[in-house]
Amino acid sequence: MSTKQHLRKEIEIQRRALEPRWLATASSQIVGNFQRLNAFPTASTVALYKSIHGEVDLESLFSICWNAGKRTCIPLFNAQAKLYEMAEVTAETPYSIGHYGIREPRSASLLPMDQVDLIAVPGVAFDRAGNRLGRGGGYYDRLLNGFSGVAAAVTFDFQILTKVPAEMHDKPVDHLVTERTIVDVDNEH
Repeated sequence: MSTKQHLRKEIEIQRRALEPRWLATASSQIVGNFQRLNAFPTASTVALYKSIHGEVDLESLFSICWNAGKRTCIPLFNAQAKLYEMAEVTAETPYSIGHYGIREPRSASLLPMDQVDLIAVPGVAFDRAGNRLGRGGGYYDRLLNGFSGVAAAVTFDFQILTKVPAEMHDKPVDHLVTERTIVDVDNEH
């Protein structure tokens, strides 16, 4: 088993063992910290995601964005191209279960990534250099390729490791937002 596979398995076990009350409290703290990012007040379009399997729950952040007049979008899997695209969502958006069992909008108005100002990036693990270990499909790396906005990892403290294996095609994030803090990453992407 590779180091990446081992780390994915190890973190997945920890995430699935999270108590619902702790998950809700920590997610709420992360949502609060996400709003403290310098990029948040000025962002007109914020890319979020629908959580699964012990990921940070950003559900309350959708309403916060809408109440502040911000557009929101989430990843929508394009099966033909085998990649994610951003689809705008509103309070009225109907969902169905899509790729990987993730909720996706039933009908989508796609937004190009150059219209996204700030993106909340999920992941299995991160390090303080902004390196991200995802689920292994490279979907977020492709989504972030050429992205000029601000990429902020939303993650629990236990998911920040000393070093995450990174390859040339892996795209680092600009910030790590946890339940305790915001880490500004010094990278050159």
